[in-house]
Amino acid sequence: MSQISPSTLTSAPLNPLKQPTGWFYALWKFSRPHTIIGTTLSVLALYVIALAITDGAIALSNLTQLLGTWISCCCGNIYIVGLNQLEDVEIDQINKPHLPIAAGEFSRRQAKLIVTIAGLCALLLARILGGWLFLMVSVSLAIGTAYSLPPIRLKRFPFWAALCIFSVRGAVVNLGLFLHFSWVWQQGEAMTPTPAVWGLTLFVLVFTVAIAIFKDVPDIDGDKLYISPRSRFDWVSQQCLTSPDGLLPSVIWV
Repeated sequence: MSQISPSTLTSAPLNPLKQPTGWFYALWKFSRPHTIIGTTLSVLALYVIALAITDGAIALSNLTQLLGTWISCCCGNIYIVGLNQLEDVEIDQINKPHLPIAAGEFSRRQAKLIVTIAGLCALLLARILGGWLFLMVSVSLAIGTAYSLPPIRLKRFPFWAALCIFSVRGAVVNLGLFLHFSWVWQQGEAMTPTPAVWGLTLFVLVFTVAIAIFKDVPDIDGDKLYISPRSRFDWVSQQCLTSPDGLLPSVIWV
């Protein structure tokens, strides 16, 4: 899945110098805004939880940590979703033709450059800010790479694809951010995750289960052409949405 069909492109790649507004809007779409929003909420929530549990006081240095952590996580987010788009161009031309590579707003070269810069910035900034953050970002990027990139490409396998989503969104991000922020508040000593943090992690895990099952519902047409056999989660998704009687068998099937 490495070639873009010229017939599906809507325009020449955007030039950031000549078309800055259009280019940055394409970058916003490339970042998959719903994931950026989720990342932002995770960073803010764990920052506040760590602040409350450690009885810390807000200071300029801690706000700098918050901003740096958010930027690092957003860059990591762009790396993961961007890499996935680079590997799914043909599928996206059918399922998500508005995405920048599929629409021709970004060339593959531009997209690769954005993904590379985002990944490096995420790791570099995390390394500067703290060991726990660097570990969290490194693990997240490694899982995201294994999810999308051949020859591993775990997204081909329903169980492993779901596990990638569960582990990153549900566990790695929440626990990693808490350990990082508690380390910041306590000046170099991370706290063991509290029941509140475990509760939040479990709460998010419930939603990641739903995401893993239902996220491919709009993508069935493209998946039929480029993924064989079809994901078991595709089958589950269709059953849950199209037949009231299919919901229970679908859950059992999973």
